[in-house]
Amino acid sequence: MTFIKIKQRLELWVTRAWYDDAAWLWLLWPLSMLVRAVVYIRRKRFLVYPPADSKTPVVVVGGITVGGTGKTPVIIALVHALTGSGLKVAVVSRGYGGTVIDSPQTVSARASAKAVGDEPRLIALRCDCPVIVGRDRAAAVRYAERFGPDVILSDDGMQHYGMARAFEILVLDAARGLGNKHLLPMGPLREPATRLESVDWLLERNGEKAEHSFHYDISGLRHHHSGERITTLKAQEYWRESKAIAAVTALGQPDQFFSSLDSLGLMSINCAFPDHYTLTEEDLDAITADIIIITEKDAVKIQSLADDRLWVLVIDAVIPDSLVATLVTRFQSASEDACSEL
Repeated sequence: MTFIKIKQRLELWVTRAWYDDAAWLWLLWPLSMLVRAVVYIRRKRFLVYPPADSKTPVVVVGGITVGGTGKTPVIIALVHALTGSGLKVAVVSRGYGGTVIDSPQTVSARASAKAVGDEPRLIALRCDCPVIVGRDRAAAVRYAERFGPDVILSDDGMQHYGMARAFEILVLDAARGLGNKHLLPMGPLREPATRLESVDWLLERNGEKAEHSFHYDISGLRHHHSGERITTLKAQEYWRESKAIAAVTALGQPDQFFSSLDSLGLMSINCAFPDHYTLTEEDLDAITADIIIITEKDAVKIQSLADDRLWVLVIDAVIPDSLVATLVTRFQSASEDACSEL
C-alpha cells in the first residue's frame, strides 16, 4: 500500500471518529488540554497587545474546524459581489502547499499552483483582483495595500491573531457542524466552540437560517483541455446511460463533491485523495472510466496533464444578500470617509 493510500485511510478513520464521538478519543484528552492552553495564551496575548490596525479593513473568511468547509468558493463569491457593488477588493492567502511564499508576492496569470498554492491560484483565475500570498499574513496585507483596495479579504487566517481584522466570517458545514466539539487532536476544532460567539457572521453551508446560509450552484462542466463547456442537462443526456463516470478529487470534504454529482443523477465511482494532493498521470491511468470529473481546485494543479477524459465541475457559492449588504454598507462608507480626509 502506498504512503498516499495509508495517509488517506488514516485521515478518514480519524475524521469519522471525530464526528461519531468515538470513545477511544478520550485517550487524547491530555493533548487537547495542552492545545487549549496554547490557544488561550496566544489569543490572550493579542487581546492584551492587539496588532496595529491596517490602513485597509480586513475581512477574514475562515473556520475553526479541520478540513474544507467551502471557504474558497465563498471568497470568490464575495469578491464578485463586492466588486459588483463598486468596491475595490484584494485577497490575501497563506498559499498553503506553495513553495515560494516566504515573502509576499502577487499571484500572476502564469503562476503555478505548485508555487503559490491551489486555492490562491483558483481565486486568481476566477476573480479580477489582486491575490497576494505569503506566510506572514500581516505582511501580505501591507503588500496588498499597494493596490489601493477598499477592502482586503483574507482566505482563512482566523487563528492568525497577528493580523488585524475589521470583520470575521466563520464558515461551517451545517451537516458536520463542530463534530464532537473537542479541540485537536481529540476533536476537529482549532479553537474552542465558544469562538463562535466572538465572530461577526456565522455562515453555514446548507444551513437552516437564510441570512446565515450559503449553497453551491452548479453552472455546468468544462472540458479540462479544450475548454468546451456543457450544461448539466447536456451532461445528463450524454453520460447518464452510456458512459462510465469516475469522480476524483483531493478535497478536505470530498463528500460535498460526490453529493453534487449525485444530485445531477450522474452515477459515479468515487475516488478521494488527501486534501491538497496533486493528481498524477499514474493516478488517472489506474482509473477505468470513460469520463473523469474533478473539481476546479484539482484542475488548477494538473494543467499539463493530457488525459482527454477530464471534465471540471464548475460551481459557484450563493451567499446571503444580507451579508453582502452589511459589508458594502460598512466598507463603502469607510472608503468614502477616507477619501474625504484627503
